[in-house]
Amino acid sequence: MGWPQNTREFVVGAGAKSGTNLLGETLAWDLPKTGILGAILLVITGNLTTAPSTPNAQGKSRLIRRVRLTANAGINLCDFSGGGYHWLIRDYCEHLIDPVPQSDARAVAASGAFDLSMHIPISINSRDPLGLVNLQNPDTQLRLEVEVAPTTDLANDYTVYTYTVAPYLQMFKMPLAKEDRPKFDFLQTFQEDANAVTSGVEFVYPWLRGNTYMSVVHGCTLNAALTNSYTTAALRVNQNDYLRPPLGPTFYAREFSKMRGRTVPGGTFGFDLVSLSGLGNYGSLRDLLNTAQLTDIQSVIVPSATTTLFSMKRQLVYLGEAK
Repeated sequence: MGWPQNTREFVVGAGAKSGTNLLGETLAWDLPKTGILGAILLVITGNLTTAPSTPNAQGKSRLIRRVRLTANAGINLCDFSGGGYHWLIRDYCEHLIDPVPQSDARAVAASGAFDLSMHIPISINSRDPLGLVNLQNPDTQLRLEVEVAPTTDLANDYTVYTYTVAPYLQMFKMPLAKEDRPKFDFLQTFQEDANAVTSGVEFVYPWLRGNTYMSVVHGCTLNAALTNSYTTAALRVNQNDYLRPPLGPTFYAREFSKMRGRTVPGGTFGFDLVSLSGLGNYGSLRDLLNTAQLTDIQSVIVPSATTTLFSMKRQLVYLGEAK
């Protein structure tokens, strides 16, 4: 296939939107129907004009309540909170670099400027075409929504902040010859959810079956104090086959550092199947799990505190052969 030789990356600015809204609001963009979408860079900046006395534990990331990228067929390619992105998936993209190192989203909320920017991959990485979305398809419409949190999400005594959200679409030109175009038969999705867990009581988190998993990342909890709130975590397949036996925070911290060369955000741990080949998301797809072929697959976690378990599922959804 002549895809690499017959395309070129270009960038489209979708238009910045700004506000000062104490009650929160949802900003929305309908993506232009041109080119092939490879990634979205959300530049989110602003200023906190007062310092709260009791800031939320998730830090400044709490300013973004939800980010959604929805296809017209009802598929949510992305559905996560600001905390979910910055604590759970930010360190698992591309070749495991930090794509937004200038961000202070994990810092405790305080007065002054902030940067909550996000790099959101649509394809699995910048090299491989798996996951690309053809926006020129007349049957495809993508809508991006960024829900900005009310001040009460940051702290009970918080008053004012200003913000600007500017999406930039990293696109590829459509090759003229059909044989030079990539297949559009897979979508990559990021889905976040949360569950209450009890200290010392084993919690079983089922991975929904049907799609192919690239990773599942957990946060127990998401906390600017960088604390771990779990004793052990395991990855179990078909009830008794352990891809990871019950292991503690020390193991997951060392595994994270081995592949990334930096310290794991406290309280987080991941089953990063796509990166186990040694080259991050640029390696082979050796360890991906097609769950349609499994009886079940579960994260088995023993919390060390009664808290909230945040989880981010990264999957490939098969759409069938594109025509």
